[in-house]
Amino acid sequence: MKIAVSSTGPGLEDLVDPRFGRCRYYLIVDPETLEHETVENQGRSMQ
Repeated sequence: MKIAVSSTGPGLEDLVDPRFGRCRYYLIVDPETLEHETVENQGRSMQ
């Protein structure tokens, strides 16, 4: 299973961003192995 987390930065050590739709990055994390993929939120500045 993988979990999507809104983040202020591209790494696991960065803070969770409470603004899911306006966050800077999404981290797709496998909680068992802590492997992750970083996806930049292309829609963060859209209205």
